[in-house]
Amino acid sequence: MLVIMAVYSWQLTLVVLLFHLPLLPVLRWMQSRQLVAYDNLRTRVSDTLGVVSESVHGVEVVRAYGYRERMRRRVHGVVDAQYDQQMVAARYFSLVLPLTDVFGVTAIASVVGAGVWWGGAWGVTSGELVAFVFLCNLLVVPITEMGEVLDQTQTALAGWWKILDVLDTEVEVVEPSTTVPLPTGALGVRVEAVDFAYRQGGRVLHGIDVSLPAGASVAVVGETGSGKTTLAKLMARLADPTSGRVLVGGVDLRDVSAEDRRRAIRMVPQDGFLFDTSIAENVRFGRPDATTGDVEAALDALDLTDWVNGLGAGLDTRVGERGESLSVGERQLVALARAHLADPGLLVLDEATSAVDPETETTLERALERLAAGRTTVSVAHRLSTAERSDLVLVFDAGRIAEQGSHDELVARGEIYSGLYRSWLGGTRSPGTSREGMTR
Repeated sequence: MLVIMAVYSWQLTLVVLLFHLPLLPVLRWMQSRQLVAYDNLRTRVSDTLGVVSESVHGVEVVRAYGYRERMRRRVHGVVDAQYDQQMVAARYFSLVLPLTDVFGVTAIASVVGAGVWWGGAWGVTSGELVAFVFLCNLLVVPITEMGEVLDQTQTALAGWWKILDVLDTEVEVVEPSTTVPLPTGALGVRVEAVDFAYRQGGRVLHGIDVSLPAGASVAVVGETGSGKTTLAKLMARLADPTSGRVLVGGVDLRDVSAEDRRRAIRMVPQDGFLFDTSIAENVRFGRPDATTGDVEAALDALDLTDWVNGLGAGLDTRVGERGESLSVGERQLVALARAHLADPGLLVLDEATSAVDPETETTLERALERLAAGRTTVSVAHRLSTAERSDLVLVFDAGRIAEQGSHDELVARGEIYSGLYRSWLGGTRSPGTSREGMTR
């Protein structure tokens, strides 16, 4: 466009450039300010969604503890902060369009004025001046529209930066370039001189050294924060030790591919997270290519068929968001069936028998017993009934293994575990109900 305009009159073209060149640094400044404003706005939107989600999912706690007014103020606070930031971004946008319009109109007016005043001296005829003004308008319109495009670009860039922040997060577990396959069947575990520390905070594990035989059932007990769950995560390679190594089936987990690791090792978390779909689909997450017959077989193997059929829609029963239509224990039953369908050689249960009603606990214990058959099972236990049934008990204290042995051996020894067990027995309920005891 500028070349064509220069053919008509290079002098008038210079006039146009004289009025448009100052626009570039101004737009550049506006662009940088808009980008910061939209980045902050994305953060505020994220804060708002987080608080609203908390208020919805925690509505029972809010009501039970009379937290309604405080939660209302909290929601209003984040919404107001988002609104204020939205206004900041809107102010920058409201300046861009008028600014480009002013520059465009001023440029056209200057061309007309210069053409009328100096047109004769520059050899510009009235027809050429009209054509030049038309070309100038064609140049100004895209520049004016640039303001709106600029605003949309800044919005997209702010979102893209947030995505890049996630993608650039340092990976805690680095996949090996060359891999060693895990053997099939029950897998023994060897933890060699393992220390572990989270990035923010002190060391959680100190010199853990223990061997777990293949096919054994192992219970890990201890106080809250003693390192039980951290050890479970290391066995599933959800994190790598700061020093030392974890061997499963005689293979360092750092040499095992993610695909092979997911095939051979499964971790069942305490909450038994479920997706908003049917029970069958939630169980099928253990093995995506499983047929309905495979799902039914997994449930039957854990003696859960009658329980599922009693839900009304059977396998097609929808569990709701995060499994909210099921009790805590029932969610754990589905999670155990999912793990059974995956058929791992090493099963890691993180507090999988806590917070359940007596009837479900009986069903859960029976399912766990069947699930453990033929594989190595490591249970982070809050109820010492799990430790009673285990082949080996590891007692954690301040990030170290303070004791290890069978239940009977540790009770006879009269040290930490014996004290925990006596405390648990003292807290048991009357006959006919579940015995609840927490490892404090």
